[in-house]
Amino acid sequence: MPAMKIKIADYIIVGIILFSGLAGLWFNVQEAGAVGQKYAVIYLENEQIAELSLTPGVVSEYTFNFGPSGEYTAKVEIDDGKIRMLPMGEDLCPRGICAHTGWINYSYESIVCLPNQIRIAFVEDTLERDDLDLDGVTY
Repeated sequence: MPAMKIKIADYIIVGIILFSGLAGLWFNVQEAGAVGQKYAVIYLENEQIAELSLTPGVVSEYTFNFGPSGEYTAKVEIDDGKIRMLPMGEDLCPRGICAHTGWINYSYESIVCLPNQIRIAFVEDTLERDDLDLDGVTY
């Protein structure tokens, strides 16, 4: 079998593919940085319980109750436009994946605590969120 030679057209095609990929990455990074005011919404058992402003430069904490009769407490920390869930006891959240998620600050990130049915997600404005409703929930 004769050896195949790389031709100029092959280099051009590879260059176009690389350029397209880098351009797409650049546009995504630019779009993520151009987001205006962000809000984090906390859902408990698929019900919205809080909407927190993620204003840059502001540090705060938010505590909320959960459980059958609200006997347990969870805490989230907000710092400079980012949010994270602080660790809960091992009896409430055995693996602690929600706390290990760490800081989130992009609209495509979220924090989920499955044992306690807690979800923290981003929204970029507070108006007309009907299009952000869930399609379905699986337990």
